[in-house]
Amino acid sequence: MSPAVVCLDAADTLFTERDGRAALYAEVFGRFGVAVPEPTMATWMAAAHDEIPAPLGGEPRYSRAWFRAFVGRLLERAGDRRDPEPVRAALEEVFTDPRSYVVFADTFPALDDLVEAGHRLAVVSNWSDRLEGLLDALGLRRYFETLAISAVVGVDKPDPALFHHALDRLGVRPEQALHVGDSPERDVGGALAAGMDALLLDRDAEPPVPDHVIRSLAELPARLRGG
Repeated sequence: MSPAVVCLDAADTLFTERDGRAALYAEVFGRFGVAVPEPTMATWMAAAHDEIPAPLGGEPRYSRAWFRAFVGRLLERAGDRRDPEPVRAALEEVFTDPRSYVVFADTFPALDDLVEAGHRLAVVSNWSDRLEGLLDALGLRRYFETLAISAVVGVDKPDPALFHHALDRLGVRPEQALHVGDSPERDVGGALAAGMDALLLDRDAEPPVPDHVIRSLAELPARLRGG
């Protein structure tokens, strides 16, 4: 049975950073005189993400307080003990600027096809509370009936509660919904734990491609039609 609701991840599913996430961090740090090569920054970011607890002082992951601690940890690794808030604020400005992103070429046609076929759409994303404004600036917000954003809801994927938040707002059961995203753990694992069906979007997948994997959002409408 074709799902009534299709939930989609945001970053690296609908759009991606134009120059890469670590590259943007390295560029902003450089403005403050902290030189960190992009590969090093990527390694530090992955480690800091795992080190900073969530929730942090009652604030969810990807809240301003959490990002302040995250940036502070990166500065510490660079041997810099400054107040992280000015750096965090500069990063927020970059990461809320639609010019920092590119919408994948398959995104708009796929969303148009899904809406035309009668599917209701939602975003389920680990992101700050600025995501709605960014989606609007990128021309994407109009497609989605509701957004489940981790920093707003207070839980992040793969917690099933974030998926359930979207489904509750739409008034549908988990078995009536499908989630699509690029992370095997956060998207596929979280959606399955929530009782939904799930597809992994892997744009670099090499054939043969497993049944639960699509290589482009362009494949999604036909997949839901059973084609």
